[in-house]
Amino acid sequence: MLAPLDPRAIQIYTDGSCYKNPGGMSGAAAIAIFPDYLGFPTEQIVEFGCAESNNNRMELFACIRAVEWVRKNGPWPAVERVQIISDSRYVVDNLGRAIFWKKQGWRNVHGEPKQNSDLWNRLLSARAKSGIRIDFCQQRGKRAQILKDVDKAAKKAAKRGGLKGDIGFKGGKVFRSHLKGTATRFPAAGQAAVIFIYRKGSPIKRENQIRFDLYNETTKTYVGKHFAYTTDSLTFDLHRGHWYRVQFNSNVNNPRIYALLGEASPGKPPAGIVA
Repeated sequence: MLAPLDPRAIQIYTDGSCYKNPGGMSGAAAIAIFPDYLGFPTEQIVEFGCAESNNNRMELFACIRAVEWVRKNGPWPAVERVQIISDSRYVVDNLGRAIFWKKQGWRNVHGEPKQNSDLWNRLLSARAKSGIRIDFCQQRGKRAQILKDVDKAAKKAAKRGGLKGDIGFKGGKVFRSHLKGTATRFPAAGQAAVIFIYRKGSPIKRENQIRFDLYNETTKTYVGKHFAYTTDSLTFDLHRGHWYRVQFNSNVNNPRIYALLGEASPGKPPAGIVA
C-alpha cells in the first residue's frame, strides 16, 4: 500500500529487525527526507542495536526515536507536518487503539492485556510533546530505494548488536514450537486441554502471555498454535518445554488459563505429524 506522501512534509522512514525473532539480536533504523526547498541532504537519524528483543518492539522503537528526534531538532521553516512511514501493520494499525488501551490500564475492550505497553506509552507521550503534526503511514514492500536503505540499516544495526539493551523486553529461554506459522488467540470455551508451552512473556504487571501448541491426545497430533493469558502465580508453575493439562475460561476475546490440572506426558508424535 502506498503512503499518501506530502512533498512539503518531512518524511521519516522507519524499520525494525530481529534475527531469530523473538529474543535474537535486534535493531532499529530511521532515515529522514526533507522537503526540496530546505536543501537538506537525506539523513539517517536512528541507528540502534541490542542483543535481545523482537520485531514488534524494534518497529515501535524506531518510530519512538524518530518522534523524539523531531522534538529535539525542530522546528523547520514552513514545515507544518511530519510523516513517519513504516511497513509495520502492528504499529500503524494499533496507534489509534493504543490511546484507548492506555485509558483502560493497557487492556482492550474485552479486558485482554496488551503487550509492549512501555513502548506504546513512550510513543504516545513523545508524539503529544512533539510540537508539530505527526502522521503515521504504512508502506509495504521494499521496491523503493529508500525502503531498501532503511531495511538494510535496521538489519545492519541488528547484526552489530550493541552494549545497550531493550530493558522492556522479557527474555528467557524459548522452545521451538512443533507447528509453523503465527500463534493465534485460543478459542476458549471452558474446556480442559493438553498444551505444550514453548514461550512465556509478561505484557503488563501481573499478567502473563503463554504461547503453546495444543495437543490432541486421541490422534497424538499437535492441532493448533495459540496464546492465552494467566496470572503470575500460575505462570510460576508452567514451565517452557513441558506438557500440561489446563482449564480455560469461556472468553474467546480474552482467553485465560485459570487452573492447572496437572502435568501431562503424552510423548512427542512422530516427526512431521500434525493435524
